[in-house]
Order: sequence, then C-alpha cells, then structure tokens
Amino acid sequence: MSWAGLDQRAFPRIQARCDIDIHSFGGPIKAQTQNVGIGGVCVILNRELEKLSQVGLKLALEGSSSPIECTGRIVWMVKSKEPASGKTFFDTGIEFVNLNPQDQECLSTYIKNRR
Repeated sequence: MSWAGLDQRAFPRIQARCDIDIHSFGGPIKAQTQNVGIGGVCVILNRELEKLSQVGLKLALEGSSSPIECTGRIVWMVKSKEPASGKTFFDTGIEFVNLNPQDQECLSTYIKNRR
C-alpha cells in the first residue's frame, strides 16, 4: 500500500521493511515499516492511533547491532480495507521527534547504502 506519487518530503524515504515496535497508550504494536527516512517512517497498522499523539518507537535496521529508540508523533493516517478479506488497515506516518545524533547518522548510512 505504498504511494507512488512525487515524494516532496524534506527527508525523502526509501522502501524498506524493518521491524518496529510502537508503544502507545493502547498497548504495544509490532509491525514492519513500509518506508524509512531520516524524518520518520510509514507503517501499516491494524488499529488506529490518534493523530498527533506521541508514541515510543524501537526500530531495528537490518545489519545494525542495536535498535534505534526514540519518540515518534503520528502525523497522518489513511484508513483502507483489504478487498478480499474486508479487514481494515491504517497506513500511518510517524515522524521522529527526538532522534539522537548517533541514531540519525546510523539511519542516514542505512538509507544511503540502499539507494
């Protein structure tokens, strides 16, 4: 469920499937990213999170020895249904809020090596 239109983000993203743990007030969510950038990630969730709410993130990058941990902010959400099953999903954009310089460098290297 990725959008193939023009990417006008300040920090462009790459298509990447990384394990991510999202900790919200509704409990933990295990998911995979659809795309990753210096500014944030997109994930497809089976439940809705409140727009502009803050969540805890733990992002495991392939080849990295330790996960990136930071706060994230839900910046957008698009509800969709899978035609075959009728299940509802939420395409969700999460912005990194307090990414430390070391994790930012690790993420930057990860993105550069996959372009």
